[in-house]
Amino acid sequence: MEAMMAYGKGELNGPPTFPLDKVDYIFVIGSDRMMAAVTAARHGVLKPLLKPDHVCIASINSPMQCMMKEVCAQCLQRHVDPVTGKESFVFSCFNQDQISDCVDYTNLNDRLKQNSLSEKLSNKYMDILFRKGRVQRI
Repeated sequence: MEAMMAYGKGELNGPPTFPLDKVDYIFVIGSDRMMAAVTAARHGVLKPLLKPDHVCIASINSPMQCMMKEVCAQCLQRHVDPVTGKESFVFSCFNQDQISDCVDYTNLNDRLKQNSLSEKLSNKYMDILFRKGRVQRI
């Protein structure tokens, strides 16, 4: 956020090439926590620098399994309309790029943590295989 604020205020090598108050769309890609922080900052510390009616799109990294578009529901992402509070669900494998203000980042973080144990076990098993020389390093 500090870099975006400095850029927007013209504190990085002069005035910004693209003034933030002229930007229509912001596209964020990163961890769930980073995207949640950007979403919060847009309504907080960055708000005075941004165009009031800009749209922020987040590339959601939900857990995915089948990649067959709306089949297994592993990638379901909870949304909450910021105006009405209405809850809905989106298949992230079908539409990974979602309106940032609607994404329930706490739900996304909880979903991502579900894979933590299996990911750690897989990494440990790979370490064993590499130590024993059963897997060729490329």
